[in-house]
Amino acid sequence: MVRGQARQSKFLREAAVAVVVISIIVVAIACGRDTPPLPGQSLPRQAGPVASALQDERRDPAMYQSRGRRDPFRPSRMMMAEKPPTVHLTLKGIVREARSLYALVESDLPPGMGYVIRENDVVDSAKVVKITNDSVVFEVQTKSPEGKLLTRYVEKHLPPIVSR
Repeated sequence: MVRGQARQSKFLREAAVAVVVISIIVVAIACGRDTPPLPGQSLPRQAGPVASALQDERRDPAMYQSRGRRDPFRPSRMMMAEKPPTVHLTLKGIVREARSLYALVESDLPPGMGYVIRENDVVDSAKVVKITNDSVVFEVQTKSPEGKLLTRYVEKHLPPIVSR
């Protein structure tokens, strides 16, 4: 039994060596006979139609011709439709003093939070630009879809007075 195992292991070793030798031969044949150039040497230049095609390509860069089609790399106009800026404040009243005006506003988020504001104050990321007898103008900074900073103005009016 020991002799049978010895023969079998010898056969397996010889088979493994044969597989390795055949693999090396196949790789050598598949690689070809050309040796790569040394780092100091340059590759031989090919003249002919391939070289002239490359030169033509370098002279005339490819240009995209839209022919009335939209650019696929720009967002569509539907996506670019801007929402008007919102200020989550409700104007409740205007207080007039001798030299200035104050506005009484109530926040919608969180509801019930009230502020007394005057010009150049900042409330909920909106700057108060102007207070008149019946309205307040806020300046809101927003970003366009392209990432540009835009300045928008939102005007809030006093609610109409209902007579009884």
